[in-house]
Parts: sequence; C-alpha cells; structure tokens
Amino acid sequence: MQTKAGSARVRVSTWVREHQRAVTVSALAILGVAAVLGWAILNGQRLTGEAESTPTVQPTPSSQLTDASSPSPTGSAASSTPNPTADDPLLQVSVDGLRMRATASTGADIVRSLDRGEVVRVTSGPVNADGYAWYEVVDLDSRSGWVAMSDGADPWLEAVPSDPATSDLLLRYQRDCDVSPRTSGGIPVWPPDLTLTADGRVVLWSGGGRLGMGDGLLVVRQLSPSGLAQFKRDVLDLPVLQESADYDLERLPNTPDPPGHGVCVNDFTLGAGTGRVNVTAVAWLDGEEGVYWVPSPERRTLDELAIHLEEAEAWLGADAWSEPVARGYASSSYLFWLEPPSDTPWEAVDAPSLTGAAWPFDGPIEQFGEPVGQARCGHLDLGQAFETLRLMRERGVPTQTAATASPRQLSLDGVGYGTFATDAGWFSFWLAPRTPDGYPSCR
Repeated sequence: MQTKAGSARVRVSTWVREHQRAVTVSALAILGVAAVLGWAILNGQRLTGEAESTPTVQPTPSSQLTDASSPSPTGSAASSTPNPTADDPLLQVSVDGLRMRATASTGADIVRSLDRGEVVRVTSGPVNADGYAWYEVVDLDSRSGWVAMSDGADPWLEAVPSDPATSDLLLRYQRDCDVSPRTSGGIPVWPPDLTLTADGRVVLWSGGGRLGMGDGLLVVRQLSPSGLAQFKRDVLDLPVLQESADYDLERLPNTPDPPGHGVCVNDFTLGAGTGRVNVTAVAWLDGEEGVYWVPSPERRTLDELAIHLEEAEAWLGADAWSEPVARGYASSSYLFWLEPPSDTPWEAVDAPSLTGAAWPFDGPIEQFGEPVGQARCGHLDLGQAFETLRLMRERGVPTQTAATASPRQLSLDGVGYGTFATDAGWFSFWLAPRTPDGYPSCR
C-alpha cells in the first residue's frame, strides 16, 4: 500500500502500465450550466388525463415550488401568482406522460407526451381553463404546446434544484479504466459514477454496470433521513475510507508474467477542503489474485463496495429513498469542451455548418470559454445549455451518447459528443452535466 504522505502517487504497477492496451479517444467538448429558477405552481381541481400517471413524489426542500390559490374562470389565481415567464424559467417534468396540448384545454389535440425528467422552457401563461392553470412551453426539438401545472396535490413540473458547487460533497465514486478513459486533454469530462451530497441527493448512472455508465443517462434520487444514515454507516464510516491511500498491485515473487490486459481503478473521494480523503484501489482481478498478485483485503473490500455503489438503488433498498423512482438528472451547470478547428474538410466528417448561428453566449464560438491546452472549455447555465441543444438539433448536428454504441440525440441528462462546422473549420465537442458539487470542471 502507498499512502499519500511523502511519495508520488502510483495507481497501476509498472508491469501493468507497460502492458495495458492503447486506446484512442476522439477529441470532444462539454456543456456546463448553472441557473436555478424559482417560480410558483397553481393548484387546480383534479381532472384525469393530463398526466398519464401521478406519483406521490414530494419535492425536496431545495426544489419545492410554492403553491398558490386555485385557478378560476375569472383569472384571479393568475393575477395573485408571480408569472413564471418573467425570468423565462426552465422546468423539469416530475411525472410520466405529461400531455402537451395544442391549446390550453383538456379537449385540445395532444402534441406529444412529456417524459419524467424532461426539461421545457415556459414561454407564456398562465391561462386558467378546465380547472387547471396552463402554461405554454417549448421542448428541445422546438415543439410547443400547453401543459397543466398541477393536479392540486402534486406538482407536475418543478424547478431544477441547486446551483453546482454549493452542495457539500459526502462521496464521489468513479471507476476509471485504461480501456475507457474519462478525460480529454487531461481534464475530466465525465460525471462520476455516483455522487452523494450532504442534502441527501444521489446522482448516478441509470442502469449501472461494471463500467458504471449503464444506458448513458444520469438520474437523481433523494435519500430519506434514515437512508442517508444507512449510507453513512455502511459506506462513509468504513475503516478503509478514513485515510487517504493508494492500493496498488503487488507482484508475487517468483511467478510467471501475468496475462496482458487493461485494468480498472476504483476512486473514492470523501468530504471537501482540508478534510478531504481520497482512496484509490486497483480493481480485484479474481483468478489472478494469489497467482500473480499479492491478495489485498483492502482492494477486495473496495471492489465489493464499488459493485454495491454501481447498483446503489437496489442495494440500499426501497425504504432508503424519499422518492419512489429516480428522475432524469438536469443540472444547473454543464461543461462544454471544444476541440480546436481542424483543416479537414467538414463535409468529410459529417459536420453540419453552424456559421452565423445565434449562440446563447457572448462572442464567437472560437473564443468560447478559456483555453485548456489546445482546446477550449467553459461552463453554461441551464438556459444556455438548453438553447445550445435546441440549436444543434435544429441544424442537424450529429450527436451520440458517449456511453452507448448506438446514436442517440444529445440530451440534458446524458454525456455525449458531436461535430459541427463554422467558417473557422470543424469542431468536435463534449457535453456533460456537472454534479451538485461542481464536478467536472475546466480546471
């Protein structure tokens, strides 16, 4: 074992470094965003049909929206409630199958059904009709329509909670593998596999898995007070996580060369500031332990913990959560990473032109953010991220989630990459939501 006191940090043995597989990763860019917008929800008479299902999710204090008086044909509710379009807010759908209609009426044509976790921008309203308060919204594909805001008991749309870098970190877990690196230009561009903040929010990859990326989408779920206490007892209080250390591979003497392959490292960060603890451990190598490597009980314990954290929802159990299901993670801040323009003709790389595009931030795209090596990096607030994605979808920018093999439109709850062109050349970019403690960052 190597501790952090006095020696250079070594994550992987010299033998492994010499034999690990070389992997080439495309250059990319990422979106960053920070803006939480408060607004009021109107209570209304319960009418069936506007939400296909209405869970009993109670918002956490950080995302609680203010109830106002019930809507009425006279419009008194609208006049007594702050208009959410004043700050042009973005709101997140908190139910499954929220119907977007052509007009503010339960009898109007359905434009589409909004999924839990989707983010929409409010453009006008409220309009009181059929016992509901309605607002006009637009989605990432620029489709617009009207949605009812509440059934009088539970909100169907909520504000995105908390600015990044304002929530105290309790635990950040990430599994880094040399066959799937998570950096670009030496800067982390991936959110961790799991983040727990002091307010009990857990951000993790939907579906989990040994590489921790699941289906390529991030979700967030709130721990109950008893669930947070359980997490502290079963994870944060483990003896192996009380002091910074690196648990590396150690060769058994007088043994043949191990088979060549890549390795993964489990990385645990607890706390912040001067009290921060960081523990890394090369993953347990099953049949090779005791044959080529000295078995390490610490590495085995930490690998077993990593497996539990990648399946945290099931591992902790239903009683540990204050919400019945997780929702898509919409951050208030996104990392936007741009690789420099290439001289390769953009037609050859399927990079649609965004020349003259109205970007939702100041200055030309070539001067976005700050230089980081040969790339540029910056953080976008939620509104800027939303409009950047709308622009890219409208212009047909090809994008793909970085965790899955099949192409899929870039979304606010996933990490993805794509290419586009301007007069300066074609760019590749990474886009990633940041966790509530502000990770990843450009520096």
